Amino acid sequence: MKKNKLIIFLLAAFYFAACENTSRNASEEISEDSVVICKSEKDSVVTCERVKDSLLATIDEEKHLESLVFWAPDTACVMNPELLLLLDTLYQHVRSDEYSTNPKIEEQWMNSFRKRICEYYDRNHDDQESRSEFEKAELVLEEGARLMEADHDDSNMGMLIRNSTEVTFARLSEYGLLTQMIRRYKNSQTRNLLYKEWELFEDIRINMSSIIDDFIFLTYCDGTAGIPLRPERWLDMSDSRRKMYQNILKLESQSLEDEEYYRCDAVEYLFRIMSDEATNMMKDWEDDQNDGSPFMNEREFKRYQEVKKETENDIKAIRPKLNEWIKLWDTIESRLTYTNSHKMRQVASKMLIELARIAPDMEEHRYVGY
Repeated sequence: MKKNKLIIFLLAAFYFAACENTSRNASEEISEDSVVICKSEKDSVVTCERVKDSLLATIDEEKHLESLVFWAPDTACVMNPELLLLLDTLYQHVRSDEYSTNPKIEEQWMNSFRKRICEYYDRNHDDQESRSEFEKAELVLEEGARLMEADHDDSNMGMLIRNSTEVTFARLSEYGLLTQMIRRYKNSQTRNLLYKEWELFEDIRINMSSIIDDFIFLTYCDGTAGIPLRPERWLDMSDSRRKMYQNILKLESQSLEDEEYYRCDAVEYLFRIMSDEATNMMKDWEDDQNDGSPFMNEREFKRYQEVKKETENDIKAIRPKLNEWIKLWDTIESRLTYTNSHKMRQVASKMLIELARIAPDMEEHRYVGY
């Protein structure tokens, strides 16, 4: 069911994109006169399209819809084609069957790609000696994000493309933080536990993404206004994950701020917030249906009730996984010598509390776009 929903979402996204993008001729090659100083707005449009066609010609035609170049603003292709093609490799990899769910295997690919990112940085910046490989990678990803914001577009499709791109870039950032953790702790048992934590959270991420998608469906009644929010909420989840890693890496040298903030049962807190939200959403729509001017027809309301039930089941299913994951941080910390005060668990708990705020935060957007 969840896989079908994802397929439907992607097909819808491609449909909207097809409506907003003209067909491209991918047979031209890049020539020196493709990138010129345009003398008029018409010249600028033609030049951008020619360069984009030239870049697409370097990519298998069957993979055009899966490429970053296809979804990038035309002007981005002129501004920095080298960076766009470089990040296209990351974009296509994360979305392909080559992306491995085994973190040891995928970490190797990400480390290899980070070297290419660093080579790009070194060619284009003068401060390469003072930057670590991870700093260089983050700066290049930021540059890529700015590139994708060329011809800023706040339509549903524009926001969907930007948010989806940043979610993809975030995978390299997350793996960079995992690699820093792995390099810090030399003990093989500790490293294996860190890889196990990654695998367990990836399973949780899939469940959380499904729950977030369900909340968006319930909030917007499957309206198109909710489409760009999906990758936006996935990005929020990735941001929380990265902050958790960063705070754990600081534990040896810094104390936790506002420690009392972490003392609640974060798993129970997250479970209760999501359960209450699902119940409240259903009650709101039922009230609307019974007030004499129903927003949904009978078929739509039945589908709404089905999704609500699926959401409740997803929330129940994620609870034992969250408990296992939070306890694993105690096990990891027990392998280390510098602390045994459950601080890793506290940092992980804060991330769960932040996740509890993602779905309810959508409530303020209700009815937008209708």
